[in-house]
Amino acid sequence: MKKLKRLNNGFPIPALLALGLAAAFAAPAGAADPADRLAPSLALAEEFLAGGDAAAAALEYRRLEADAAPADAELRGSLLLAAADAYRAGDEWERMGRVLDRAEAESAVRAPIESELLFLRMRRAEGLREWASAAEWGSMLSETRADPGEAARAARLAAADWLLAGSSAEARLATDDPAALAAIGRWEAGRDKSPRVGGLLGFVPGLGYAYSGEWGNALRSIVLNGLFGWAMFECADREQWGLFAVATFFELTWYTGSVYGGVDAAHRYNRERLEAAAREIRGDAPAPELRRAPGVDLFRLRLSF
Repeated sequence: MKKLKRLNNGFPIPALLALGLAAAFAAPAGAADPADRLAPSLALAEEFLAGGDAAAAALEYRRLEADAAPADAELRGSLLLAAADAYRAGDEWERMGRVLDRAEAESAVRAPIESELLFLRMRRAEGLREWASAAEWGSMLSETRADPGEAARAARLAAADWLLAGSSAEARLATDDPAALAAIGRWEAGRDKSPRVGGLLGFVPGLGYAYSGEWGNALRSIVLNGLFGWAMFECADREQWGLFAVATFFELTWYTGSVYGGVDAAHRYNRERLEAAAREIRGDAPAPELRRAPGVDLFRLRLSF
């Protein structure tokens, strides 16, 4: 989120934010203007985010929420969502969950910014790699978006999460987008590598890596095992038993590494294949995010292709 944005007519967004807040709250004569009071703190929170200090930004949003009037439920809810998004940026999932619970408890917030709440619930579940939960939140999000394009985008996000959860059948049910369905079909038509087979092939140095297409690691395994194997035999032939012990230690390390490496290579292949399919299902659109909008609705979800 940029600290300063200008529209085509030349007016900066913070000025529009100030106008919207002033109109929304209609402060009595002599009282401090809410827009004038909030704008510097919002700018400070954005400065913290831009500098990578997500915790400080979240704290600033929460301070603003605590200072807001009890009747300003939508404003307080928006600030809580902003704080939750800042916690997401800092990978502070537990704090993010607590703040989202508070936002959801605001009954006046549920209708105006329900999509934003669902979106952040989905993002938190993804951060925790709880893919099935993320997919469910994504499906609910798609139902709240009035714009057909945004609803379709949310459905694709849900489908990708279902695939990551291990259910291609649920992924198919989550979306009717032809490109997403084609991506699911290509993943289903492909085949995973067997970690067991990779480990067994790893008894021949390099072969386990080659099974999963990791040719660089395969070559390295062959060279290192060959080098230390040769060193073992040379030291034994010359009866240099101290060097033989050292060479044997390293050879056993590289040899067992070849076996376990074959297992890991198969797991990596399967994970990368799955994640590539999920990226294809999501599409090439930029990652959805919360953006500031002028007026009392401080933060709004933007889902676009």
